[in-house]
Amino acid sequence: MPDHSPPGPETKPGHGPQGLGRDHPHKAIPGPVIILGSALGCVVLFFIVWGTLRAVEHHLNASRANLIWAQRATWTAPAVIETTLVKPNAANAQYTYNKPRYRDPGFELAADNESQALTATELAKSPDFQSLDTLAGIVMHSAAANDFYTDFLIATWHRLHGRDELADAYYQWSVNNAPRVLVIQYHDPQGNPVANLKLDRVEIGCDRVTHEGQTLDQRLVLVFPYLQTDAAGRVYLPVYDTTYRPAYLPQPDGYKVTYTPDEGWFTTATRFGLIKAQARSHPE
Repeated sequence: MPDHSPPGPETKPGHGPQGLGRDHPHKAIPGPVIILGSALGCVVLFFIVWGTLRAVEHHLNASRANLIWAQRATWTAPAVIETTLVKPNAANAQYTYNKPRYRDPGFELAADNESQALTATELAKSPDFQSLDTLAGIVMHSAAANDFYTDFLIATWHRLHGRDELADAYYQWSVNNAPRVLVIQYHDPQGNPVANLKLDRVEIGCDRVTHEGQTLDQRLVLVFPYLQTDAAGRVYLPVYDTTYRPAYLPQPDGYKVTYTPDEGWFTTATRFGLIKAQARSHPE
């Protein structure tokens, strides 16, 4: 039967739904608009990438592997990096007028935590460190249940009283909660580790910069008393994440020790940082 429906519009190339653009050409986008759009896109992309990296960094820090205190001799510690907090030309009074004199390492400590840490350092220097009263004072002034520094002092107290298992438990908690761990490696001139070397103490300054870079606060010095090197010739010092200063490095009886570094400021590139200590036998 013949089709009597009205004829539809003739379809030509470039017409119909897929060719409407050819009948209604769009206006060209000016070049400056394209450049501005690209620039904004780059800025947005930068912040997306930056935010992603920060999220990954936070995740890695939150999920970092726990250290095994019993395997401490196997910990890899790259050498610390010598640096300075003094800005260039800081000695020039005209140059530094109303300008920061020191580079801020970004280390801050709440007032309560600072007070407790300073009290703990005084207890660590006490000649009665091994007394029960000192232990009670350290526990009382612990900043928190997971305070790495007071855990280290409690571990040392128990080690001095022959409670090795309890000491190791506290050392384990201390290094796991510490932001950084400094390792001092004692070796003889031939490179052999000096084991069971008794050290009266080590003091590490954790410096801060205040008053918009004009003032250096050096009050916080972590004291690590009654140390003894392990079979690898090492001692392990849990510290804050900042720029450090060797406030006191010991010269044990019968040895002349050369430390690298022995003064100035230094920092760490990783969770660990190694201070080298060559111990030359020096009979008195």
